[in-house]
Amino acid sequence: MATRNDYTRERRRLNADDLKRARGMVAGARVPGRGLEWADTQERGLALRVLPLGATWYLRMRTTTMRLGTADELTVPAAREAAARAKLALKDGRDPRSDLKLYRDALEHSAGDIEAAAGAAFDYEEMPDDAAHRRLHGPWTWDDLVEDFLAAKLPKLKPAWASQYRTHLTYPAFRRIGHWHLHQLDVEVLEEIRDEIEAATSPSSAARAVRQTKAALDWAWRFKRRQSQLGKVPWWESFDIEYASGTRDHVPTLAELARTLALAERYRVLGSTDQETSPGTLAALWATVLTAQRTGALGGTRLDRVIPMPGRPDWQVWTWSADDMKGGKDPRPHALPVPSAALEILARFEDPDTDSAYLFPSRQSGRHVTSEGIAGLLDRLQGKSKPSRKPKDGGERKPRTPRVNLFERHGIRPWVPHDTRRSLGSYLDDEDLGGAGSAILAHKTGKKDDEHARLEDVTRKVYAKAQRLDLKARGMEPWVAAVIAAYEREKAVLDRAAEAEARRAGPSALATSRGRSARTNPADPR
Repeated sequence: MATRNDYTRERRRLNADDLKRARGMVAGARVPGRGLEWADTQERGLALRVLPLGATWYLRMRTTTMRLGTADELTVPAAREAAARAKLALKDGRDPRSDLKLYRDALEHSAGDIEAAAGAAFDYEEMPDDAAHRRLHGPWTWDDLVEDFLAAKLPKLKPAWASQYRTHLTYPAFRRIGHWHLHQLDVEVLEEIRDEIEAATSPSSAARAVRQTKAALDWAWRFKRRQSQLGKVPWWESFDIEYASGTRDHVPTLAELARTLALAERYRVLGSTDQETSPGTLAALWATVLTAQRTGALGGTRLDRVIPMPGRPDWQVWTWSADDMKGGKDPRPHALPVPSAALEILARFEDPDTDSAYLFPSRQSGRHVTSEGIAGLLDRLQGKSKPSRKPKDGGERKPRTPRVNLFERHGIRPWVPHDTRRSLGSYLDDEDLGGAGSAILAHKTGKKDDEHARLEDVTRKVYAKAQRLDLKARGMEPWVAAVIAAYEREKAVLDRAAEAEARRAGPSALATSRGRSARTNPADPR
């Protein structure tokens, strides 16, 4: 509670209603104690001080507090512009008070046109339009920081991770600060963006955005202090999120995995558009279950990395270089024998007209299916939909369109692609093939042997020995057979249920149901 000698201080993103409230409190003699001070969380240092005799805007800096104008002279956007311009002048060693007076006069004569008034009062602040000049000399905006930080960071990352790394610094929530100078940011603004990201995506995505935001600011503060103008104190250290990633231990059953595959084939149109799931994405989902490989490397499998299996002419060996694999500081190349039964399944999704260099081509020419594409298909099967984009006119987003959760309807516990690795490992352990499971999953054994030799440097015979292809084949054969058998059972159950429902609806619905089944599985003779 305020005393006669203290201001009551609050921090929030100020708006026109706050200004109206302040004027009403002054007019009605309702200002408590000595007065109020409301700090704006959007423009760092800007504060509205409400005293019994009037409300005034101030800029509070570490070394000085400067009057900007009264609440009658400056709207909230006009006060933010005045604060930003005054800070720039103070940093350059200039006294902005005469320019602030000119700014207030120009606002009055221009009927509140902030851009025109700022041009008249602060013409010396006009920066070159050349973004390259600003990037070189500063002061940096948020967009400048992101581009320069990524330019320094991404070459050190694997290509598959590099695209994800950029995502977490370019969420739509960051757009509103894209043109802000870094010295205008504060923890409260970053927290608003963090919360918006969490609401639109997930806590784990928001946590990654927080970590990478801090990493970018740390990098600029250490190596680009002149351009970033972040000051002497790393104020963003207190920016954080209450999140701890748990250890996943979910093991989907064969029935759950197979039922998911059957549903993905039956319901090709999912989400907010009428665009069908692409054949490449469906094939990649099948391959995820059949091989239990990490989806980053799997989705980018190149056709020129596929070779015949020595001793098993109907099989293939899919190979990945050390750069393709996830393996910490010592990634190793990996090869996986793929049974003919799996190849027959995947052949159903081949497009004879494509000239893609990838085993799982994307709908976009020249690109391959990504981890995000596979995960997105699973999300759509679970009824998840992305939030609509915020309208450019600043209005409210459209509410999410309700979707059917096919997982829930068909008794499938939620799972993610990485969970298939536990499913395969558990199955092969039960079959006394745990060693084959570890080899298939590329678990490190501590032995380098010839594994570090690249494929092009060795014969297939040596490569087969180094990659333990026979051992892996002994595990792949029963696992693939079990997945396909489970799929046939689950598909038959779905077909019977659909036909029973169609019979109740009438002859035309029955024909539609059978047509859907035939389209789902081109090998189906019906």
